[in-house]
Amino acid sequence: MKNLDLKRILCGLFFLGLAGFSCFWTAESLFIWQPSLTRIGAWLIAIAFYVVASLCFSKMLSVFDKHADFYGKFGGRGGQLTIGLLGVIIFWLMVSLPTNTHTLLYRASIRPIITTDINRTMGYLKDLQDNNIEVKKINDKYNAKKEAVDALILRLVAETENPSAPGIGHRFETVLVELDRTLFDGQTGNRKLQRVAKIGTTQRQWLVAVNYYQKQAQEQLVNYRSICDKEIQQVRRMMNSDQLNNLIRNLEIALTDIENMQGINNDIIAAAEKDLENGYAFIKTNAKYIVLKPEDVDRYTRDGVLPEAEEMKSVPDVWKDFLTTNKYDGHGFFWWVLVALLVDLSAFIFFYKA
Repeated sequence: MKNLDLKRILCGLFFLGLAGFSCFWTAESLFIWQPSLTRIGAWLIAIAFYVVASLCFSKMLSVFDKHADFYGKFGGRGGQLTIGLLGVIIFWLMVSLPTNTHTLLYRASIRPIITTDINRTMGYLKDLQDNNIEVKKINDKYNAKKEAVDALILRLVAETENPSAPGIGHRFETVLVELDRTLFDGQTGNRKLQRVAKIGTTQRQWLVAVNYYQKQAQEQLVNYRSICDKEIQQVRRMMNSDQLNNLIRNLEIALTDIENMQGINNDIIAAAEKDLENGYAFIKTNAKYIVLKPEDVDRYTRDGVLPEAEEMKSVPDVWKDFLTTNKYDGHGFFWWVLVALLVDLSAFIFFYKA
């Protein structure tokens, strides 16, 4: 009798220990998902559901005891099996197991997931500064003009050395007209470089003339560069560069806080998520100015989008993503399901034995 009592006491203690872990994981998941429940409310729900699940599991196991008496009980042996099975499905398989897995996955993966999200978002924000499509177009336009001007200067030099017609003649003037058109394209009036009055008859004098035209061309390029810089400033003003700089700075701070975070600090995570939401909104507004990777277009441009860390707070969304995407590949999802499964099944068995 004493041995039997000791066995039941030990089983009861083991059950309480394992049930404590399971209820903590369930309560943590419910609170992360629905903070309005409060921690106390989440714990009460977790305990109530776990107790009911344990009772239903015991009822289901007792059906397989051939010595058990079901006389007078609702539905007899079959009815008790149905009640127990439904209870296990509703209170454990649909609530306890998914929420426990969610908590284990969240605590193990939230740091790398939010770090990746911050780095990716910060990269696109920096692209708006450095690799902005409109800014790139302006710079490409300047570079194309400069390359064309440099090529035409070389052609001027080559014309002075043309064996069939050395010096500055009709063909030289044709290249010079093309240089005028390249330098002053888009400007009003019939503008052109000032021509050299006295050309000379020697190679040295011809090169002096070429240098004079080159100097004028460089001055025009400097002016054009100034125009391009003003256009770039206008683009950045349109995007509110001060706001952009603040977003990047805040994300850098958030990244440092996440990397230095001890355990799971929900305040630090919430602050980082807020910075990410602001970054997402800014990228969506200015998406036309950057090149988003194909897999990121929907993430940053669709309505109602949330940072990955925020999406990970939702139990149904986590399971949906696991079942329909490869989002959680490499995060040990099956492992955490197995851990939650073994803890609960062990607890249920100890409860039945107690």
